Amino acid sequence: MKELIEAAKKMNTILRECEDGGDTFDETLNRLGSVKVHGVSFPTLMLMEIIDEFAKGYSERRKKQFDVTDEELQKKYAEASSKWNEKLN
Repeated sequence: MKELIEAAKKMNTILRECEDGGDTFDETLNRLGSVKVHGVSFPTLMLMEIIDEFAKGYSERRKKQFDVTDEELQKKYAEASSKWNEKLN
């Protein structure tokens, strides 16, 4: 079970990298094909379904990325910098 969870994390990382890098469908499919569980690759049809599901969430991911108000950004900065500085000092 642990290997399956790790595989899902690797796939998510690959999908995000491919999306950010503008990789083609074939490039993304090839990269996902390298992920294995107990030494076994996922079937191509399953990988294509995973890419399709990920692609459906594209507009929502972009909206979250750019839909931040200045107030939210300032609040998050204050929280994060305070925690960071506490750890360093």
